[in-house]
Amino acid sequence: MFSEADTYFAILLAVQIVILVVLGVQSFMRHRARSTARRNYTDMTHVARLALASEITASVAHKVTQPLSSILADIETAQLLLNRKEPDLAAVRDLLADVRKEDLRANRFVESMRLPMRKHELQFERVDVNELIAEVLSMVLPDALRRKVAIQSTLEPGLPRIPADRLQLQQVLLNLVDNALDSMDDTPARQRRLLVCTELHDDEHVKVVVLDNGVGIDPAQAQRLFDSFFTTKSDRLGLGLSMARAIVHMHGGEIWAEHRPSGGAAFMFTVPLSQKHETASDRTRAVTN
Repeated sequence: MFSEADTYFAILLAVQIVILVVLGVQSFMRHRARSTARRNYTDMTHVARLALASEITASVAHKVTQPLSSILADIETAQLLLNRKEPDLAAVRDLLADVRKEDLRANRFVESMRLPMRKHELQFERVDVNELIAEVLSMVLPDALRRKVAIQSTLEPGLPRIPADRLQLQQVLLNLVDNALDSMDDTPARQRRLLVCTELHDDEHVKVVVLDNGVGIDPAQAQRLFDSFFTTKSDRLGLGLSMARAIVHMHGGEIWAEHRPSGGAAFMFTVPLSQKHETASDRTRAVTN
């Protein structure tokens, strides 16, 4: 017969064995869960990369096809002019100037698409935001004409130059303008209007406003507009607005959107007139330039 001490020891040993088994099972389950999570994460990131590559490819094809088609048409016209007995060299020169302009437009777009895909330290310079907006609107004009969208701008004259990374800020404007154009696909052609405005905001920021007459903003989705991978378009990945927000925040500004009572949406962002790394003389030059 076992003594009471032996019985107690046996029970204690059994309990310890059970605890060890339970801990071993839990450790195994945690390890398997972590392995599964890692595999799922790897799969999701791979899918995200493929989706991003697909969207970028589609965007590049869409944006670059326009200037390439224009270049081809200009070259064919120039060839016809040169084949005449008395070629109109002035017209050929004009066509070559158009070819150069379209080539530069395509190059600028490709460069702007490369920036988000690589590490890019902000290169601050003093930027005339009105001049930058004019460049962007010139770039998107062929696409706007194809979509039957009228483009207007109300730019406050004499704005101070702002410290900004020119290419990154251009990317913000392109994303907001492209978003506005997309939103008007179902708007009657006569009502499709895109308006870009600038103004001095609270004496410390320059404010840019992009207005459209599109579908507007669903209140249920307003809080998610700038989230990564959020989109209302089935053929889009939903990175444009989140990218714009990240760039604006890196410049020390704010970005937001509002539903317009008259219909459509208003996307706004601000950029400060000075950055922390600037000296007082830099700020003085910005106002006087």
